[in-house]
Formats: sequence, structure tokens, C-alpha cells
Amino acid sequence: MNIEYGREFIELARCLNFTEAAGNLNITQPALSKHVLSLEKEFGIDLLDRDRKGLQLTEAGRILFENASAMVEAYDRTKRSINLIKSMRPINVIGCMDDSDVSALMSMTAMIARETRRATVVFNRSVGDPIELVESGACDVLIEYVSPTDMQERGLRCRPFTAAPLIAIVGLNHPLATASEITWEDLRDQTLLKFTSDVTETSWNQISAACSAHGFKPKTRQVSACNNVEFFGTPLRGDVLLWKRTEKQVGLLLETGCRAGVPLVGELSELTSYLVYRPENEQRLQPLFESVNDVRKMLDERKAAKRTQ
Repeated sequence: MNIEYGREFIELARCLNFTEAAGNLNITQPALSKHVLSLEKEFGIDLLDRDRKGLQLTEAGRILFENASAMVEAYDRTKRSINLIKSMRPINVIGCMDDSDVSALMSMTAMIARETRRATVVFNRSVGDPIELVESGACDVLIEYVSPTDMQERGLRCRPFTAAPLIAIVGLNHPLATASEITWEDLRDQTLLKFTSDVTETSWNQISAACSAHGFKPKTRQVSACNNVEFFGTPLRGDVLLWKRTEKQVGLLLETGCRAGVPLVGELSELTSYLVYRPENEQRLQPLFESVNDVRKMLDERKAAKRTQ
């Protein structure tokens, strides 16, 4: 027996009025009638007497009403117990943990989730395509600089996790080196470095999408870089490297005067990492989402306190 049909029959048996029962159940009357007919077909007997005097339960209907109540209660109790077990199961997270912004926020999130006894967060190293691991259910959450549109097309959901302002890194002799800030329009005729490693490929998708949103396709020079040493040590040759202003290596390059950094301003001038997960996992991941919000609130309060000092 369809448990929801049983739940609907219980409501109908209580008020003996299709219109009233359908309203209480927030479904249409035709749908309720169809579901009752389905039950009658399943049991091979009329469950209701329908005559001019009104609606009455048959003997079979009374038996179903008595037993369906116990069945629905048992189902709901079982579902609550199973959901409790699911909520206690560790939340498996993979993604760009080498990224300082991501790792710092996720470390605090895991600590808050554990201390509040909401959930246990476990970090794993991904082997293979990380997005496919989420799709298959092999992991619960991927943290990555992805395109939300691309993820939506694959049937996955995204929640913003970190957002870092972008900076244009150029050689000291580059025409943009002396600017106080630039916009996407200033990059229209510039050649952007496009790194082809697994680490930066998804990040580049966000940069490329931002260029498209501002009306141009970026000119690029592809460079292979498997780690941060290659990434930040690559000769610029008059080209522009767009990356997060918060990266430690960026700060070191600028502080030592090896390269110039110009803040990018305007719309889409941040690089955003996302929590990527399957829609059916939304409820189980609520403890993680709540812990992320708690950490953000804590950090905002600390920033506010520093400003008032």
C-alpha cells in the first residue's frame, strides 16, 4: 500500500467529505478520488459507500482506517529513526583543501559542527573526477571553484562557500602596473594566462564566464602548472594573471616588489568556491550548512569588533 495514499484515506475517513479532506491534505479532489480508487483496486473491495445520504465507510473501509493509522504511525516512526542514523553518519567532503581560504573556513566549520554535535565532517582525497564522485554518491560534498550553471546542468546544487576578490598580477613594466584599479573592460585587449592544471581549470571557467558577461571572449596564453610553485613562478611575458588577492603567494610577490597587483572592481570581480552536492542530500547536509553560517557570523562579529577598536 502506498503510505501517502493510506495517510490520505485516514483523513478522508475522519471527515467523510472529499472536498474537506482534499483541502486539509492540500491536494485536489480529483487526485484524492483517484488515490482512493487505487486503494479499492488494490484491496479488491469498496472502501466507501457513496450515496445521496453522504459518504460512509464500508466494513472493509473501517478495517483499513484502523490498521492504516497504525501503519502510518509505524512508518513515520521508522523514518525518523532512519533519518537520525543518517544524520549521525559522517559527512564526506572532498575538494580544494590546498586552497588557504577554503581550508581555513572548512576547518572552522568542521570544528563547530563537532562541538555542537550537529555532524562529523570527514575530509577525503579524491581519486578520479571529483564531480562524478558527488554524482555517484561516493562523497557528500565537493568544494570547488565551479560554474553553478555547469553544475545545474549535471543535476547538482551549489551553495557559495568562499568569495575572494580578484587581482590582476602583471610585470612591473606592464601598462596596467601603475593603475589603482581596473575593470573587466580594461582586460578586453589583454592576454590572460590560462593554466591547464586540474586545480585551476574550474576557476578559469568562472573567469571566462565573467569576460563573456562583459561582452568579450578573453585572449589567452595556455600554461601548464601542476602546483603553486609553477603557477606563481611562470614568466608573465607581458600577459596578465588573474587570481585571488587573498592568496599568500600573491602577497609575497607584491611585498617583495617582484610584480605589481591591481585590484579588479565591478561586477563578477570575485572568485567564488561552492559547496556542490546532490539535491536529495540537502536535508542531511543541513548541519554542515548551519555550521558554515555560524562560522561566517563569528568572523563578521570579529571584523566589526576590530573596526570599533
